[in-house]
Amino acid sequence: MNLANIMYRYINRFDNSEELVIALKNIDKKKYTNEENEEIKQLLCDVEEIVTTIPNEIDEIETKRIENINSILKDFERNWNNENLSQEEKELIHKHYNNLLKDKEKVRDGGKRFEKLFTLLTRHPLVGKECMQMEDLELLEFITQYISAPVPPEITQEDFNDLVDIGIKEDKREALWRLAMNYNHKGKDFSKIVDYFIEKRDDYYLAELICGVEEDLDLDAIIDKALETDDIEFIRKMANTSYLHPIFTEEQKEKVKNVIQKEKKEENK
Repeated sequence: MNLANIMYRYINRFDNSEELVIALKNIDKKKYTNEENEEIKQLLCDVEEIVTTIPNEIDEIETKRIENINSILKDFERNWNNENLSQEEKELIHKHYNNLLKDKEKVRDGGKRFEKLFTLLTRHPLVGKECMQMEDLELLEFITQYISAPVPPEITQEDFNDLVDIGIKEDKREALWRLAMNYNHKGKDFSKIVDYFIEKRDDYYLAELICGVEEDLDLDAIIDKALETDDIEFIRKMANTSYLHPIFTEEQKEKVKNVIQKEKKEENK
């Protein structure tokens, strides 16, 4: 793991300060020059001093994280016996449920300790150097290695579109979905990702995208684009995705239903 990834894991609270120290101690020194290794050595000393002198605290962010996890866990528990869910969907819920339990138990940094380490890592010149040297594909993989990171790199819509373009070129659908998840509520336009999933008739990733970033999408436009494909099988799959049912309005459901029924009448002629 390089220094940029170590920084990214800590500032997004995937790792705590104990894990940060271990990562810095185990960094691959062969990837760096003697001068850079001296910088990393000093960085480790600075980190250890902060950890030693500033106590960890449960802050507002950590409190909200636990509250959100508890809320999601309750939602999962309410769906255990939902007859509309397939066996595959039930297994997925159980998997996410167990992962959330583990995540809930993990100790995260907060308060002044987190603030000091956040500033130290994000302003370190060697970290900045590594980030600036990334190509688009490398940056896409860097950002999307984690889902819904609280602090993704600050990028413009143009930069975001460049990452989408490389994801489309390489057909990295998982990465495109993760990219959207990481920039949810951050004013980004996801229409190029929507268009690509529809072009590929990928009902799975389209549904995942809608569920993940619903608030940032124009659902009416998505339904219209899906219907414009005239691909009745694709439309049926989208309509039958059980976890989209609570998201679509009755009017939107009726619109899709009418198209499907019209196609059935044509087939029966």
